[in-house]
This record gives sequence, C-alpha cells and structure tokens, in this order.
Amino acid sequence: MDTSTKKSTFFYERHDKTFLKDACEKYWKDEFKEVISRADLACNQTFVFTHRWDMERCETPITFDHEIDWTFRYKGDFEWTVNLNRSRFMAELGQAYWLTGDEKYAKAYIHLMKDWISQNPLTEEEIQQSEATQYNVKDTWRKLDSGIRITNWIKGYFCVRESEAWGTNEENQFREALWWHGRYLSVAYTPHDKQSNWGFLETNGLFQIALLFPHFNESHKWLELAIQRLEAMCELQVFEDGMHNEQSPMYHHEVLHCLFEPVLLASMNGLEIPETLNKSLNAMFTASLAFVKPNGHQPMISDSDHTDIRDVLSRGAVLFHRGDLKYKGYPVLDFEGLWYFGKDGMKTYEALRSHPPSFNSIHLEESGYTIMRDDWSSDEHYLLFDGGHMDIIRAHGHDDFLHFDLSANGEDLLVDTGRYTYMENEERRYFKESFQHNTTSVDDQTISQYQNSWSWDQVAQPVQHYWKSDPSFDFVQAGHNGYWNLDDPVQVLRQIFYVKPHYWVLVDTFHSKEEHDYKQHFHFDEHANVEIDSLNDIVRVEGRNGSNLNMIQFESVQYEKDTCWISRDYNQKQASNKIRCQKKGNGLTKFITALVPFKKNEEPDISIEKVDVWNSRSQILSEDQVTALQVNRGEESEIIVFSHQGPYSYQFAGTQMTGDVLFVKRHQAQEQKWVVKV
Repeated sequence: MDTSTKKSTFFYERHDKTFLKDACEKYWKDEFKEVISRADLACNQTFVFTHRWDMERCETPITFDHEIDWTFRYKGDFEWTVNLNRSRFMAELGQAYWLTGDEKYAKAYIHLMKDWISQNPLTEEEIQQSEATQYNVKDTWRKLDSGIRITNWIKGYFCVRESEAWGTNEENQFREALWWHGRYLSVAYTPHDKQSNWGFLETNGLFQIALLFPHFNESHKWLELAIQRLEAMCELQVFEDGMHNEQSPMYHHEVLHCLFEPVLLASMNGLEIPETLNKSLNAMFTASLAFVKPNGHQPMISDSDHTDIRDVLSRGAVLFHRGDLKYKGYPVLDFEGLWYFGKDGMKTYEALRSHPPSFNSIHLEESGYTIMRDDWSSDEHYLLFDGGHMDIIRAHGHDDFLHFDLSANGEDLLVDTGRYTYMENEERRYFKESFQHNTTSVDDQTISQYQNSWSWDQVAQPVQHYWKSDPSFDFVQAGHNGYWNLDDPVQVLRQIFYVKPHYWVLVDTFHSKEEHDYKQHFHFDEHANVEIDSLNDIVRVEGRNGSNLNMIQFESVQYEKDTCWISRDYNQKQASNKIRCQKKGNGLTKFITALVPFKKNEEPDISIEKVDVWNSRSQILSEDQVTALQVNRGEESEIIVFSHQGPYSYQFAGTQMTGDVLFVKRHQAQEQKWVVKV
C-alpha cells in the first residue's frame, strides 16, 4: 500500500477562516456562543465539559487560581480528570481565535500547552514499564485520552499557529509533544484495544500525527501501522448491521467519529486506504439512522446519553452523498461539519436531495436491536426493542434484556433510565441493573449478575429470537436464559406486535413448574404525567407536548407506582415515575398489554377484547394454550393470535389458520391474513 502523500492537507486552511466565521455566526449562533464561552473560561484556567460529545459531561465550572492540577478529580470522579486531559478546550481555543481574531485565545492555547507539557513529561522507560498496566502510564497518560487529546491539540494548532505569539519555541515544543504522543500510541496497543472503542480513539490520534506531520522519521511507519489497525478493528468491531459491537449508541458514535476523521483526511490527501474503512463507516451511519429517535437524539441504552445526533447524520450525508442521512440531519450543515468540509461541503449539503430512508422499521440482526416506525416524520411513532446479547466486552452493556423505548407522535414516553455515573458506587449499580429498564423480572432477581461498574457474571444469552415486518405490521420476539439457573428454572419470552400506525400489543410469558413472583417494569419520561386507572386496568400516560398513551392490561395484575431516576446526561439525573405490574403464577403466567398512542383530546375510537379460540376439532381452548385479541377501530378490525403451545391449527372469529402468531385484518367485506410466525 502506498502511504506517501504529496501535501498534507488538514480539514481547514487559512483561506477558510472568513467563510467559517461568517457561516458559523449566521447559521449556528448558539454553538458559536458556546465555543466562545468555554474558550473564555479556559483563558482563565476554568473548565467545564458541556459539549454535546463530551463523553462525561460536567456543567460545574472548576477554576485553578494558581497552577493547574491535571490530576484533579471533581467529587472524586476520575472521569472529570480524563475529560480535562482530553483537552477539547484546546480545539475550541483555536476556533475562538479564528472566529474573533482575539489574540487572548492563542495565548491561552500556548499557556495551557506549555503547562501540560511541563507537568506531564513522558519517558521511554515509562512507556515500556507500563506494559503491566496495559500501557496506561499514569492518570494523564492513558492511551484513550492521549489519542483524543492530540487530535484536539492539532485542531487548535492549525488555527493558533498564525498568531504572532506562536514562535519557533512554541512550534518546537508542540512538535516534540506530537512525537511523544506518536511514540506512545504506536506502542500502547493491546489485543483488548483491538476489540474495544479505545483502539479507534487511540489510532485516530496516531493516524493524524503520521499523516499531517510527515517530517518525523517514524511517520511513514506510524501511518502504515494506523491504517492496518483501523482495518483490523473495522473487521473485528463493526457488525454487518453497522452497529459497533459494544452496542452502545454513545460509543458507537465515538468510534464512528474516530473512523470518520481518518477516512475524510485520507480522501482530502489522496491517500489510498482499504475499502473496508469506507464500507464500515457507511454502515455505521446507516445504523445511526436506524435507531435515531423522532426528535433526532440517540436512545440512552447501554451507557448512552440523550445526545442529539443530527450533526453526525449531516456529516455522513456530505461524505457519502446520502440524501437519506440529510433527511434526518439538520436543514444546513452542522457547526462542526462546516469546519470539516468548508464552503464546498456546505454547497454539497445544500445541493443534496433529501429523501426518506428506504426502510421504516428495521431489525439489526447482529446487535439484536429492532426499531419499529410508521414513517420518518417528526411526529412518528417509534419503538426500539433490545433482544440481543450483552455487548461483546461486557463493559458498557446494561442488564436490559427485552427492554424497549417508546415514542408516540414524536414524543418520548417510555425511556431507558440512562447511565449517570461511572464511579464505583450504588448509583452505578442502580442504573445498570435490570430493574431500571423496561423489562421483566422473576422473584426480584436480576437477569445477569452485577459484579462491578465494568463487569458482569452469569451473563444471560438470547433465545427464541424472531423478526418479521410488513407494511401493515411489525413483529419481534426474544427471550433469554437469565432465569434458567433458579432452583426452579423459568423460561421468559417477550413478544411485541405493532399494527401500523395504531397500537402495539406486548405479550410477556413465563413458564415454570413452581410458583414465582413476576413483574413488568415501566419507566417514563420525567415530564410525563402517569396515573393508574385500576378500575379499568389502564395506565394513562400524558406527555408534556400533547402525546398520550393508554397501557391496557388484559390479565389480572397488581399495580405499584414508584419514583425512579432518569439520567439524560452524565452527572445529571431527574426524578420520574415508574410502574410495576405484578402477578404470581406457575405453569404458564402471562401479561398481555396493549399500548395505544393518541394525541391529547383525541381519545382513539378503539375497543379491544379477548375472543374464543377452538382447535380443528372444534374444541374450545384455554387461555393457557392460546390468546386471541380482537381490536375494533371504526370500520376496521384486527385479530391477533398468540399461541402458547407452539404452532397449531386454530379457529377464531370466523376463520381458521395454522401457526404460532397469526394476524387478520378486516375492512368492511375485505380480509387479509398473515401467518406471522409458524
């Protein structure tokens, strides 16, 4: 592979400065102000982490009146330390310098660079001796943070280097720091990094040093090494369905970002890279598109924050000329996208024809996520179901088998509770265990066994997974073996049937010999009003923006309303409501729940009732054998049949069909029938 380049080109050059200032100020005033605000704080040695992609946000400003303590832990949280040492403020000081022309930002960049270098020297001996700690030399020299840090320094450098304050001494110190980062990152790479998001975040730094600063004797070797690592990691970490194999939207997007930058830089510099990098990146954008919520945010599953990802989709639209990504992106290219693509990229985005994606509902086979939608409008109905295995390295994964998120008319109603903290405490355990997800439990036991913040024991595995989609319906089911290790094992299965775009039917079944205590857990958006109408067996949910949901139970259950926490961002949590539906049983025990969305003051014209079912010999069957629901909606009706004894021949509502899950749709004299699952 030829890794030589004629000229090293960065995302932006001096001639882009006027365009960037004018475009950012015109289209992204809030982001413009945020960058200036954080840069102003950094000038005074004050740091906050409020950028949307700060992995562990902290809105509390911390000021160092004298010397900066680069190992400081705010409230004992090491994640604050690593955010400080990832140095996003260095990139923003460069941006602020170009956006305002104020020399104070260049001087602050220089001061902070020199301060960090002087306090955090690195030696070859330290690198080699750190092998025992997976090459994490010390708190300020971890592999992950070093890869992120140097890319932020580089972003700021390409702005501040034109300042009169930037002289030969500053250039030499910067380049020496670059070399040490390159040397460290070239060595500090392990088999676990190859499997983890860490590897991508480290290698992006190594790639940029090697490509953009070819004067180092090692640059050519480092560049080849970085490309080899990126290719190997794409093959190992990116599923065929496009999802990163840690199955966390937050870290999926961190990996996407650290693949996006090398791919874009390679294209800008005419550098040949393996096609695997482009294909993997494009697939990752498709996965992001698959799970983006109606409001443009990512779901909070598996250590994810409620981050707006329309900027990501917008950049993917430009890079791969994809109108479907633009459809869910911003009307104009996002703030950071302007810095990546410049004037030409903005023109490309403007000219790109926006169109809805080719799919509505989709199942991501390898990661196990299923997303049900009726369309791609801002007031669509949306349900995300997690029926897949825990993440490959079992670090960011939560004990959330069979969890689902639900948005109605574009508004969050049922949500994941989030992550809140990475500190080793009871709050970390609270947000990770299964009780704080919209799933089920047996005998108040978790599905998998929590060990600590980053590891699990007796990890449950998925069973009985099935998916089918049609313009009229979506159906998914999955179970797990998490309760097979009980003295009396319990088989668990969750089935979700979506009659588009009207309602979902949720069927939770449990098979056991002895009696057990079963619960459904439901966690609601913190702004929703939730009330139990036990007389009619309905949980009524009212969203703050006029979207409502009736959760109708068709089995006798006990209701319990409780408080819970919702964490939309790291270090933040808000009180909310949860509902538990409980019943005891042995043999077959089931919960049948209809989820009916509607808009405020538009109560749906819908009635749902159980109907009798017979076998082919006209013998009536028990509800332990089969459940059939008839749904009447004005002149339309549906019958959904769930067999609890496997595929069988059934007579019901004037028809006869054979299978495991059956669906009949009627309108006046017309009838359509589907064997959804045999």
